[in-house]
Amino acid sequence: MNFREKLFRYKKIYDLEGSEDLFLAAMRESVEHHEYHCTFYKELIQNIGYTSDQLKKIEDIASIPAIPVDFFKTHEIRSIEKEEIKIHATSSGTMGQKSQIFIDKSTLKLGTKMIIKAMLYHKFVSIIPTNYLILGYEPKAGNEMGNVKVLTGMTRLAPAKEKVFAIRSIGDAYQIDYFGVMSALKRYARQRLPVRIMGFPSYLYMMLTAMKEMNMPPLKLSKRSIVFTGGGWKKYKDMAIQKEALYALVEEMLGIPSENCRDFYSAVEHSVAYPECRHHRMHVPIWSRVLIRDVNTLEPLGFNQAGFLNFISPLVSSMPLSSVLMGDMAVLRDGSQCGCGITTPYFEILGRAGTRVSKTCASSASELLGGQNGTHI
Repeated sequence: MNFREKLFRYKKIYDLEGSEDLFLAAMRESVEHHEYHCTFYKELIQNIGYTSDQLKKIEDIASIPAIPVDFFKTHEIRSIEKEEIKIHATSSGTMGQKSQIFIDKSTLKLGTKMIIKAMLYHKFVSIIPTNYLILGYEPKAGNEMGNVKVLTGMTRLAPAKEKVFAIRSIGDAYQIDYFGVMSALKRYARQRLPVRIMGFPSYLYMMLTAMKEMNMPPLKLSKRSIVFTGGGWKKYKDMAIQKEALYALVEEMLGIPSENCRDFYSAVEHSVAYPECRHHRMHVPIWSRVLIRDVNTLEPLGFNQAGFLNFISPLVSSMPLSSVLMGDMAVLRDGSQCGCGITTPYFEILGRAGTRVSKTCASSASELLGGQNGTHI
């Protein structure tokens, strides 16, 4: 068993200090694995003179070359052969191009173990039959969007009595099924079974405001119901409201307690999920470390300072995603101040970053590829 597997077997999912040596060893393995199996990554780290030997203490993870997510929108980079691909997922592509992400068997196995542990810890796993309202796309052949796969996978956390999708497949196109959504909510209210509503917060907000505009009486869904949101507001950011206000609206119109509303941060380019704690904060688990980098120098910042969001994790063996620089601005907070019982740091997303992150970090990678778009394995 390698260090990566041992890390994902570690029982205390928020014990950063106790798992520190294991995480560091797993990151050394990750860098060495991608150096050996991915020509692009080998050339990248050799070009800057980086080796895994530089990882001697936990602070050294900041030196691992961070690849910006935009790079994966124009290049297909793999550390495995095509026949080893188990899942092909894409980002939502709201800004045009989509990241192409490939997952192998070992990553899928460890990722599944990670999700189950996290969901058990937060008490999101249930044996009670549950009705689902999925505020996203109905799965169909050819749709490789990562959020479709994630939302569909989350219906396995409690046995599904019924699943209703807000965006239905009509031939070759998708259409929002307003009638189907409202009908499902009324039906679920009569059945009194737990309901799980999942999807983008923007879709949830539009559904709730539509209920108010239609003078639809507030519903009383089961108090055991849960709302899972994730993915941000994307192209609807002009209507974005604070999550506290959104959760209050959920409680008003659906009768679901605000403490049962949980947001997730996840990205197709970074397979670690960050569910909110009961105080609605996204704490860092043992499977990753989160850095905030200065917008000008890319140097790591301390608590309460805004910068680019950088995720570091050994989870993915199929692509060199060991250190990924996201397109989000964020701030890191001291988790001991949260009060939920989890003391690891938590991060807050401030909004989307500009193009500086890509221009700063992708230049060496682009030079290695001769400035051309395409596959480099």
